[in-house]
Formats: sequence, C-alpha cells, structure tokens
Amino acid sequence: MRSAELAARIKETETNYDARVKLVRTPLTATYHTALKPDAHPFVYALYPSTCYAYDLLQYGGEDYIRKAAAILEVVTSCQDQDSTRATYGVWPYFYEETLDEMDRPDWNMADFHGKKLLMILKNNAQLLPQPLLSKLRDAVYHACRAIMIRDVGPHYTNIAIMGAVVTLLGGEVLGKEEFRSYGEQRLRRFHAYTTGIGTFSEYNSPCYTPIAIEELQVIYSQSSSAEAVEIAGQLLDIAWFMIGRHYHAATGAWGGPHSRTYRTALRPIEREFLANGLAIESSGPRCPEKYRSLFDSSEERYYTEPTVLAAETGYQNYATTYQNEALTLGSFSSGSMWNQRRNLIGYVNAGDGKVVSVQLQFLKDGKDFCSAIFTGVQSRKQVLFSFNLATDNGAWHQDLDIINGRFRAEDLRIRLLIGGDAAALDIPVVQDGARLAAQLGATALQVEAVLDDSGYGPLSAQAERTADGVNLDYVIASGEEREFDFHALDKAVWIFILSLGEEQALPAVTLKPDGMWLTASVRKGDDSMAITVPVVPRKTKELYRDNRIQMPEALKQQLS
Repeated sequence: MRSAELAARIKETETNYDARVKLVRTPLTATYHTALKPDAHPFVYALYPSTCYAYDLLQYGGEDYIRKAAAILEVVTSCQDQDSTRATYGVWPYFYEETLDEMDRPDWNMADFHGKKLLMILKNNAQLLPQPLLSKLRDAVYHACRAIMIRDVGPHYTNIAIMGAVVTLLGGEVLGKEEFRSYGEQRLRRFHAYTTGIGTFSEYNSPCYTPIAIEELQVIYSQSSSAEAVEIAGQLLDIAWFMIGRHYHAATGAWGGPHSRTYRTALRPIEREFLANGLAIESSGPRCPEKYRSLFDSSEERYYTEPTVLAAETGYQNYATTYQNEALTLGSFSSGSMWNQRRNLIGYVNAGDGKVVSVQLQFLKDGKDFCSAIFTGVQSRKQVLFSFNLATDNGAWHQDLDIINGRFRAEDLRIRLLIGGDAAALDIPVVQDGARLAAQLGATALQVEAVLDDSGYGPLSAQAERTADGVNLDYVIASGEEREFDFHALDKAVWIFILSLGEEQALPAVTLKPDGMWLTASVRKGDDSMAITVPVVPRKTKELYRDNRIQMPEALKQQLS
C-alpha cells in the first residue's frame, strides 16, 4: 500500500538526491568517527541515508523509483569492505568522500544498519531488481553477517545486540545459511536472558534507541520463521512498550527520564512520529499493546525505581528513579558520567498555556558536556540529593573517543541547570540567595542549593543568566584564561547539591558527615530519608561507580525487595 507518509518522505529526500553520484547529499553533522570537518565539507554524500532512500523507493514502487533504487544500491554495495583479512571487513564508511581507512575511527555498527536494510530489500523486494544486483546484495548481506558474528556484541548494547540478531537470524533464513540463522537465534536468546535478568533494557529508556529496538524486534516477530525467536521477540516488545508507557508524561507530551542515551532533551520529530504511529488506531508500523495504551493518557501519580544493569557482571548497580504527577515528571539515575547523550537528572514541567519547560543537569567544560564528571544521586519523589566527583581515567566530550585521563587545558568548568524547552518564551523569575538558586516555571517551583563545595579550585560562584534558548542556573568552578587542570594532583574535589521540583516549601536540611576519605550527605525525613556516600578525592570511573553508595527512601526499597 502506497502511504502518504512514505510518499512525503521520498519527496523530502528527493531534493537532496544527486543523480550524477547516485547518492543522497546531506549536511555534515556527525561528530563521532568521521575525520571530515564541516568547514571543509559542509555537505557530504551519506551512504546509510542513501540505503534508506533506496529502500523507501522500492517500498513505494514504480519503474522510475525502482530504476533509481537499483542505481543507488550499486554504489552502496561497492563501498562495503569485503576483504575478510581486514579489521573493517563487512563495514561501510559513513560518507562516499571518506574511506574506512580515512575515518577517525570506523563505526562497526554500519554492518548492522546497512545489513538490515539490504536484507529487508532481499526479503521483500527481490522480484523488482535485476539478478546481477541481487547477487551483489546477497554478497553484501553475507559479509555483514560475518562481520556481526566476528564482533559478537554483548547483550548490554541493547539496540545493536538486537539488530545484529535480526541481520544474522533473517539473513540466515534468506541466504540459506544455517550458521547465520543459528547464531542469530542464540544471540536473541542470550539477549532475552540478560534483559529479563535485569528486568528492563540496559540501554535504559532511550528516546532515540528504544524505537529502533522495537522496530528490529517487530521485524523478527512478523517475519522470522523461527517460532522460538517470534515468542522471544514478543516478550521483549512487551518490556519495551511498558518501559516507554511508564515514562511518558501526558501533561507535557514528554518522554520522561532518566535517559541512558538521547540526542536531544525534547523529542525529535522522528520520535514523536514513532509514538504517534504506535498509538494510532491503524498503523503500518509497530503498535503499542492494548494493555499499555492507558499509560500514555494517565495523569496519575507515579513513583518507582528499578535496576538498570546486571550487577553480577558490572560489580555495581545503577538505579533509575522516576516521579510524575499531573504537572511534572522528574527522573534520575543513581550514577553516571555527564556525557552529552546521557540525562542523569532531567525534568519536564507543564508551565501552562501549552508551554513545556525542561530542566536538565549538566557539567560543562568550555561549554560542552564533560564525561569526566561523575554523578551520584538519590531521589525522593520531587527531591534529588546528588553529587559530582571527578574521574582520572575518562574523556572530555566522549568517554572512548576523547580520552583525557584527568589532565587537560580549559578556560571554564561549571555545573549547570539548563532550563530549556519553551523557557525562552516565558517570564521565568529567578532568585539567588547565597548558594541557593530558585526559579518559577509557571506554577511549578524549581530550587537547587550547593550544600558542599570542597575542591582545590576555590569556592563555587552561583549565577543565573537568561539566554536565547532559556535560562542557565550555574555554579562556576573555574572561569577565565585557559589553564592546566590535573585531577590527579587534587587533594579533594566533591560537590553536593539538593534539588526540588514542584515543592513549595524550603529545601530540606542536608547533614554532612565526613569519614576519612569519604563523606556522607543525608536528608532525614522519616520514610522519605535518603543519603549518598562519596569519596572526597578524584578516582577512576569504575571505582566511583562501584564504591559510591546511596540510601534510598523506604518506599523505593520496598519496591526492590
């Protein structure tokens, strides 16, 4: 069936198609893996978007579209590394202008992404394409399956663990390769055991990647000939939709936090479209199970926590806590690096008149999110007690691609509460009282206070600033001329805060108790009591994850027992 949605997508992409190169040309926005820079290459011929365009053309049909798709696929298949002696075997580069060897670091996931689309073309559109091209597509899927098996991604990497299972399982069925089919089924079985062992996806509550996981699982559920794989996929789809429904906040239309990975604090159009299609009465894509649909309309109060990693594997546990009422949603992890794709503490508020305001916690180095800052937090409904430590073995803007090991040059380090969303269109009064900052978000009060400021960088400076995008509530650690920073040389570096969202009363008192190289911060309020215990000096990342401690409120403890 030729849908209006598919036709609109094709029309939009058509404007970027270059018939001479036979690829889609896009602005260069990638920041990982590629060595190309926007100043020298503002536009690039992007291979994966071209593969997706060819897939859409074949789905829509028609001689002209089929001919154009075949031309694109000829180019795309020629760009795969098909030399089994190379480390990048089975992988595609991002762009036509840049080979795998020229990239900053190849993205191995491209074997999964391209492999899946090409596999779907072989499975569903083979009758439209000439035999020589079909042979090339079969070869490309074969090499992608081999690459996926060699890499053998573990079940902790949620969407790639699933996607690799899709490519090998269905690739084995389409190519008649039992080795691939068996591997894919075993990989799906392993992922299911791992996920049910935790109780949720380890790539937890990700607005950008949970939809991908659902789409991949839906492919297995609807197209695999393996009864076992279909049953497992159905169970995993159930887990995924329940996770989304529990976090969705009807009053703001926000996908509530915390988020293990996301590209934007507000939902992107593609994510809104996914949810709209999933909840539609009729949809050609994955649909939310009937039993979870009421979660997307409910304004009931929710307050829950759940583990997000397999402690037997990691040596520590990371909890995700969410609170929601009719006006707001607030979520936090118990630990995590302050990577730009992670939301360790995130809230959304219905500010009235259709305006939605987001509240995002950041730790910034020269204006960019800083991975070497490690968050530890505990949440009691609308309040969060949290700290920052510094890691001596992590990165700056990325924990793998930009390692600094605690030594770097910078002009500015600061902790920020970024009030965004529709904040720029609202009058948001801000009050500063020493180390306490307060802002009024419609009828909802936001308060934050630095209750411990103990580092070799001197006292924090609290300040508020209105920008074109909203309001920044900042605690400045250091600012001025560029200087050397060495976390290894610090005798102490720890900052502790208390935050509330939607509470009218004053922030609760926080008790600080030093114990040698450790410090415990606690809030005592009966069953809502909570505490964190953290070191006072920088340490390695895994040590901070493993040794930092939280004490949950009683209501959350009971949920876990």
